[in-house]
Amino acid sequence: EIHQLVALQVYEFCRSRNLVFVWVYLYSNWYTRDQWTLWARSARNAIPAGKTTMMIEAHWRVLKRVHLHHINRPRLDYLVYIIISRQCGRLIRSFNQKIATRQVLPEWEGQFRNEWKDLMSRPVQNNRYALYQTDPASWVCGCPYFIHSRFLLCKHLVHRSRHLGNSQGHLTPRRYVITRNHSAPYVKLIPVRNTLKKKKLKRFFLFPA
Repeated sequence: EIHQLVALQVYEFCRSRNLVFVWVYLYSNWYTRDQWTLWARSARNAIPAGKTTMMIEAHWRVLKRVHLHHINRPRLDYLVYIIISRQCGRLIRSFNQKIATRQVLPEWEGQFRNEWKDLMSRPVQNNRYALYQTDPASWVCGCPYFIHSRFLLCKHLVHRSRHLGNSQGHLTPRRYVITRNHSAPYVKLIPVRNTLKKKKLKRFFLFPA
């Protein structure tokens, strides 16, 4: 039903403006049922980003701009040497700082907490939870804000999950590990229970650079 609705909206938009070729392009490359399942958020059979070339292209862009900016077409043996000696060490240090030891938090986590804080300050009517069928366990809500949110947040989910934050309902840095998933629950906040587990995690993931 969602696929039919959005396809109809695009069709009516192109028809009202006489954009025949735009509609042909959009439908054949984006809005057929096979293409829809590849990119739409509402599609059930989505392809994980790890199975596409997106991550490889992102790594190659870093290699060209950071390590190989002075070499246009490097030899294969030199490229392998750069990847092992420089890029891998850089990735391992970044992983240890952001994931294993949590010394440095990713930039998107700060933006996530800011949006959480802003939504927590907004009042919510009690009848809206039933209207939008807010479900913190699966982390879904039928309100328009949730559909367009980058982090899949809305004030209804934030208020229902107030016990995850401090006394004001705000998320404290380094207190939770925020994970985002392709299937329900789409957002999970995993508490960092004690320093002992953090030390074990540090020893387990601290590879030599």
